[in-house]
Amino acid sequence: MDLSTLFSANVLLLSIFAICFLAISLQTRPRTHWLSWAAANALLALALIGFAVSNWLPPLAAYLLPNTLLLLGFGFHWHAARLLAHMPSKISNVAAPAFVYALAASCAYLISNYALAYLAANVVFMVLSVATITIYASKPFRGLISSIGLILAFVFLAAEGTLRTVHGLVSGAPQGPGMIDDVIVDIHLMCALVFISLTGAFSLALSFELAANRNREDARRDPLTGAFNRREFQARLENLLKETPKDDFGLVHFDLDHFKQVNDRFGHVAGDEALVRVCSEVKAHLRQNDCFARLGGEEFAVLLPSISRENAYRVAERLRERIAGLRFEFAPREFNLTASAGVYHGNGSKLPSNELLKTVDQSLYQSKRTGRNRVSIVDTVSDAAPS
Repeated sequence: MDLSTLFSANVLLLSIFAICFLAISLQTRPRTHWLSWAAANALLALALIGFAVSNWLPPLAAYLLPNTLLLLGFGFHWHAARLLAHMPSKISNVAAPAFVYALAASCAYLISNYALAYLAANVVFMVLSVATITIYASKPFRGLISSIGLILAFVFLAAEGTLRTVHGLVSGAPQGPGMIDDVIVDIHLMCALVFISLTGAFSLALSFELAANRNREDARRDPLTGAFNRREFQARLENLLKETPKDDFGLVHFDLDHFKQVNDRFGHVAGDEALVRVCSEVKAHLRQNDCFARLGGEEFAVLLPSISRENAYRVAERLRERIAGLRFEFAPREFNLTASAGVYHGNGSKLPSNELLKTVDQSLYQSKRTGRNRVSIVDTVSDAAPS
């Protein structure tokens, strides 16, 4: 392909992706990363047009405009990656690389040395590529196949930027702005086509992969409190019982004492607030691999893998104390919620999940029968001892 055809192909592909991302942003939430990708592709398309017409631009504009637009485009790619990773990001993150280049290019214009502007653009370009690679390789994207595609795209881009920099240092950078018709430029434009195709396709895939993960996570969670739901708790318990060999584990089943009175006295909004506060307090005092679930209403359970009997009891007692210590804005200072809990500890050997739940239920009702706001622990269906 000749140079003008390669330019046209790049601009067309960038324009298609820009329109596609913009259209998606109008229909989805959150939309900020879609808008950033749309802006990135649109700016890159304008940058290529700027390179194509730079011979007709005023000298200062020819120095500044195309590469500034190019770096703004890659700045928006970096910005989108940070937004997807839930990292703090502002428009200043987008503008900073282009601003650095603009300073260098202005100096290059004053001393009539375009080689300085060319090298500055490529160095900033490589730094942006590496920064974007680092984000897509970070924890929020672990296990996502699409992020690997984006990492490869920006690695490819960084390598191509390195080639341009080395070529500029060894063979001499271009002596002036404008479209240069040589083999190296053809190679760069072919590489750009590959990069645009990769980032466009894998950006779409990554966003939908993240959305699918969110939907899967939402299906496992109680929408009010963020605790796991009964279905997830049951699955975790079944998996624990299937493990061979089995470690001892703890199962805490608790509910809030006389919780109906909260709704009756302060209203259902206050009741929801109380449930959210209780769950937040419980989650803050559990290990990462513990499973805390809302089974329904004011009824909760905690699955404690690989734990001793003594520590399982301590966890239940600590949770009971933390709940009793909560104070609520909707209620007088003297008001407090309490919880009654039952605890099972063992390896669940030869005990199906429904019998295990009956076992821990027995200890929960033992706590209720003996005064509430207490923890009872059992090992077998027939043994329930209040503490």
